[in-house]
Amino acid sequence: MRRITTACTRTQAARAARPGTRIVVALCSALVAGCAALSLRESTSREPPPIVADQPLTAAAQAEALDAALAERRAEPGTVQLIDAMRRFSSEPLTTGNRVTALVDGPATFAAIREAVSAARHHIHIETFIYDDDELGREFGELLAHKRREGVEVRVLYDSIGSMETDPVFFEGLRRADIEVREYRPMSPIKTPLVWKIQNRDHRKIIVIDGEVGFTGGINVSGTYASASTIKPGPDRGVDEGWRDTHVQIEGPAVAQLQALFFETWRRTGGAIDCCEEAYFPPPKLAGAHLVTIVSTDSEDASDRALYGTYLAAFENAQARLWITHAYFAPNKALLDAMIDAAQRGVDVRMIAPGFTDSGFILLATQSTYSRLLKGGVRIYEHNDALLHAKSVVVDGVVSIVGSANLDMRSFAHNDEVNAIVISRDFGAEMEEIFLRDEHASSPLELEDWKDRGLWQRMKEWSSKLLWHWL
Repeated sequence: MRRITTACTRTQAARAARPGTRIVVALCSALVAGCAALSLRESTSREPPPIVADQPLTAAAQAEALDAALAERRAEPGTVQLIDAMRRFSSEPLTTGNRVTALVDGPATFAAIREAVSAARHHIHIETFIYDDDELGREFGELLAHKRREGVEVRVLYDSIGSMETDPVFFEGLRRADIEVREYRPMSPIKTPLVWKIQNRDHRKIIVIDGEVGFTGGINVSGTYASASTIKPGPDRGVDEGWRDTHVQIEGPAVAQLQALFFETWRRTGGAIDCCEEAYFPPPKLAGAHLVTIVSTDSEDASDRALYGTYLAAFENAQARLWITHAYFAPNKALLDAMIDAAQRGVDVRMIAPGFTDSGFILLATQSTYSRLLKGGVRIYEHNDALLHAKSVVVDGVVSIVGSANLDMRSFAHNDEVNAIVISRDFGAEMEEIFLRDEHASSPLELEDWKDRGLWQRMKEWSSKLLWHWL
């Protein structure tokens, strides 16, 4: 993550898809740019940022904080190697004193968000890929307008392509309620004259309240989350309701990193704000024992490989378990190799993927990897009860990754994304329990059965690779 360039914000921060969208972006991207190979430019030999509380910790204090996050057990050498390898790709430090709550599906997530928003005293900052003009979106907008009437600052940032089905009149209604609203990269060539930048989207989901409570993950402001995935809508109704997704609520010093990201994008869209006010970056309050860092991608920086690097490091350094839940899976060869290498050295590698989706083309790209993964010893499960939109990884029951980024080249190279990395044995155990529940609701895919798929299916998988890099 790049900090905002103002000195005051650097100081403060140091203290602490809808159907068709992907194809539209893919085609535009293919017309304006070539497919560059993704490579790691960061030096893996550099020292990782220190673990911080209100200030960087000594080596001894860092080890103590790590042991505390691992349920007061001394970190095994393999665990330390895994965590250090991932930290080398992040410009942001691990922060101590956080409490992270896993939120499964829309109803639980929006209940937590509404509670936090209702308690806001100074500001509410929202950054989302999709903000739909539906019952959920309108109800949430009314809550934001109510808080604005109470004198709370409210800012909403949405992506132009992600929210292209939302009538602009809806956002004008928010503005009439004195809510500040910004649109990321408007599709109009007048507002975005550098038309090739249409491929670079803001896919982040961030909410920050009073600089003290933050939310991130895969959930947009959309009626697809009005009901839980436990209603099991299946392929018939599942594209429109009951999506299966994962979000997190964060309290503690790591919220400042989410806030800094919001400010960075807000300013990029032309928004004016005095980010030096302490109300936006209050002194951090210790809320728990979780170590957390926020890792992001910046579509403006072609050399940024932080998010990709943390995934690759996690896969390469997994010791016992590598459990992946991902909605849109189209990684490069290096990530596929790392998954297979892990399986072949005895790591329990499992992946839950969608059985159906809102983007058939990307599902074909996902399916095109199955033969190689299954032959390499990776266990694959297809989730068919509800549309799977979650993006999470849990490694060795210790490192958990939850965020907006898909395991595909678009997220790594062309989108603004955000992931929370949580170091905690307790939280890792919770994420493994969630994985096992999803696994129970999914169907295992067997290699011999997969080999029997028809020629037409194989041809469609092959054709998906033509736009693989841009999906």
